[in-house]
Amino acid sequence: MKKIIPISLILTSHFAFTAAAPIQIQEKIDSQRMQQNQPFERPEHKVSKSQPQIQHSDKAISLSKQELLKQPHLLNSAMLSTLITGNAEDVLFLLPIYQKLSIAEQSREIMQWAKAVEARAKQNYAQSIKLYRELLANYPENQPIRMQLAVTLFENRENEAAEAQFHKLQADKLPPEIANIIHHYLAAINKQDRWIFQGGLTFLNDPNINNAPASGITHNGWTAPRKESAQGVGLNVNVEKKWSWGNGIFHEFHLNGNGKYYWNNKKYNEYSLRESFGLGYQNAKQKITVLPFLEQMWYAGGSTQSESTKRYSNARGVNTRWQYWITPQWQSSITYEYAEQRYTRRKHLDGNYHFISPSVYYYPSSQQYWFVGANFNRNSTRDLDDSFIRKGISLGWGQEWKNGLSSQLSVSYARKQHRAPMPIFLITQRNKEYGVQVSLWHRALHFKGITPRLTWQYNKVKSNHAFYNYDKNRVYIEFSHTF
Repeated sequence: MKKIIPISLILTSHFAFTAAAPIQIQEKIDSQRMQQNQPFERPEHKVSKSQPQIQHSDKAISLSKQELLKQPHLLNSAMLSTLITGNAEDVLFLLPIYQKLSIAEQSREIMQWAKAVEARAKQNYAQSIKLYRELLANYPENQPIRMQLAVTLFENRENEAAEAQFHKLQADKLPPEIANIIHHYLAAINKQDRWIFQGGLTFLNDPNINNAPASGITHNGWTAPRKESAQGVGLNVNVEKKWSWGNGIFHEFHLNGNGKYYWNNKKYNEYSLRESFGLGYQNAKQKITVLPFLEQMWYAGGSTQSESTKRYSNARGVNTRWQYWITPQWQSSITYEYAEQRYTRRKHLDGNYHFISPSVYYYPSSQQYWFVGANFNRNSTRDLDDSFIRKGISLGWGQEWKNGLSSQLSVSYARKQHRAPMPIFLITQRNKEYGVQVSLWHRALHFKGITPRLTWQYNKVKSNHAFYNYDKNRVYIEFSHTF
């Protein structure tokens, strides 16, 4: 239990106190560092489907093969027309003729597009998807290419990726018949109950793992802990399953595991496992879930010299979420979570929290999106100085560029107000928190479904207590894959 130590005890037991106080201070900072690890959850883009039937009109070619070869401009035009309609039979008929043209008379893009259609017709989906992705990286505004990529992903049972492409198409102005086809594909995806396995690996490089202030900071004679650096890997594994019961009702299961392993500073190693199972409702416009959960966390201790992870805390609560497509370009989402937390050693942190986060996404086109979100977190603990209310806002922008590069930028700001003065310092903490994150990746750079992503992250905290002021830059590489 933490205690406010009276002045008389400081005078009579100076040496004993000076040995214990830095440990208390370091543990206090570490406890706050662990408390603020709130996951950011993006809304899922899901709507509904039945297997669509796409009709193509038969077009007779009145010219012979020899006549077509004598008119390369006409052959290029005919080839492009069949590619836009996606009629594989016509493409396969024209492709051998087109390949007889000289390299100068051929279009590299038309040839690559035709090869993608040919690979799909032969059910060589991996090669077809690779070619479509390369084309889309150079021509992100091309709706027929994106549509054919989405359908090929659907046929290859890569439903999450197909769904994302269909939603990007919905953001563009489409003819009603095409919009209806997309709606049916999305409906079919959402009717498929399947196990989803996702995994990710992140190379971590944290120059200030313990969130310490600048070197040499003192307060009332006490010196703040020094900054510590740590390098390692972050791991995450997610397993999901949905059981549909008709009329939009379903059960859903989630198993989420996360871990950070620092090979040169193992006392900050941490792992967590959350299991949730609950009920939901979904139609073409919205999705609602109510998921009770259990969560266990392991931690090496941070402020101690132990390098082995031990049970740190457990939580039980419920997560609810409502997602709603206002229009094909606008999506809203709101998440609420409540949990009771119990700590193995740091009993002063026992308590509960309420977390609520509304957000709005805007998709002006299939190559761009914007979002704005707010969040409110009320954390109530046994000791009031560890209880706080945090209010924040975040803004973001995602973009697919014509050269194949994709980017995502987000900025955040929050105010955090503690409820009581801290022991030793007798200060009620008030923080202002700032964050910036930029991620870059190239859509044509991927291996076996894995695209590396480079991320830069900057965090800054301005506090009324000097020991809790800090800022840090982090650069790391992420890899993720859905099975």
